[in-house]
Amino acid sequence: MRLTYYHFPEHTPEPVLLAHGCGVVLKTGEEIYPSSIPDERRALVDHIDPAINCTVSAAKKLIKKYGGFAWTEHIDRDGGCFEVTEVKLSGNNSRFKYNRHL
Repeated sequence: MRLTYYHFPEHTPEPVLLAHGCGVVLKTGEEIYPSSIPDERRALVDHIDPAINCTVSAAKKLIKKYGGFAWTEHIDRDGGCFEVTEVKLSGNNSRFKYNRHL
């Protein structure tokens, strides 16, 4: 299994992060996914997580538009991550031989 993540660059505006589904971490440790943060609730917010789970093609589009970086975690049958590869804009990111690891 492959899980791809995109990380927005620093100083990305808050509305952009929330529009793309970034999680808002509250001071209690709970993570929520609102579309906006009301001013009266802003004191409850610790930070916004700038990483999202997405497809490789979505990650490439976000890199082109905003910058940042993306990676793919390759998960084996036991649930452990055995490889992490960078998502690159040029070329095919799916040339990976799974049968030698499983």
